[in-house]
Amino acid sequence: MNHHPKIFAHRGARLAAPENTLPAFQAALDMHADGVELDVHCSKDGQLMVIHDFDVDATTNEHGPVSNFTADQLTHMNAAAHFEGGFAATSVPTLLQVLDLIDDRCRINVEVKSMDMLGGDQVEPLLAVIRERKLYEQVIVSSFNPVTLIKLRWLDKRVQIGLLHYLALPDYLRAAWLSPIIQPQAVHPRHDLVDVEYMAWARSQGCAVNTWTVNDVDEARRLAALGVDVIMTDEPDVIIAGLA
Repeated sequence: MNHHPKIFAHRGARLAAPENTLPAFQAALDMHADGVELDVHCSKDGQLMVIHDFDVDATTNEHGPVSNFTADQLTHMNAAAHFEGGFAATSVPTLLQVLDLIDDRCRINVEVKSMDMLGGDQVEPLLAVIRERKLYEQVIVSSFNPVTLIKLRWLDKRVQIGLLHYLALPDYLRAAWLSPIIQPQAVHPRHDLVDVEYMAWARSQGCAVNTWTVNDVDEARRLAALGVDVIMTDEPDVIIAGLA
């Protein structure tokens, strides 16, 4: 039983700095997180941008879909505009900027945000980055969109895939999503879905269990006792200390 799960900073250390920004990822590194989780969308000109929502309204000083703006426009927005307590202006980063900052200092979970029935326009450029930078061991790609995962697996058998879900999976979906059509290396359930039965099923399929989003130390201890592999949290310093 794994009592020492890896701790990933969800959207960076998003309580210490604005989520999905370079300061948030630097804060996660300073807290000695084992990994970071981030979200990617494509800009109007096809660049991979690190931002959670499909629009920029919740985190920046602008309004509208991410896909309406070029990478240059996005990097000139203030992604700290709605951060509680105030914070110096900081931009929406590109994925390449985040990768340059992190280098090889921790693992990276890239979530592809897509509702596209064809899998999303992020897949090809993301796989190109993983291939060019030789990130197959460092990066795991996750998504709630099964078509995105199918596309990832079809285009590159080497990429590590995480199957995200926030509802219990019925048996027929468990069988379908864990077949060779996706064949994920990990399942990424919401934390309250994880129990002894879930762990036994995941292990029987050879999958790691990377769970989210856990900000309560007692819940983190419960999950650690069950043997989860990764706990994603908004407060990596608190959870790391609580499991020490």
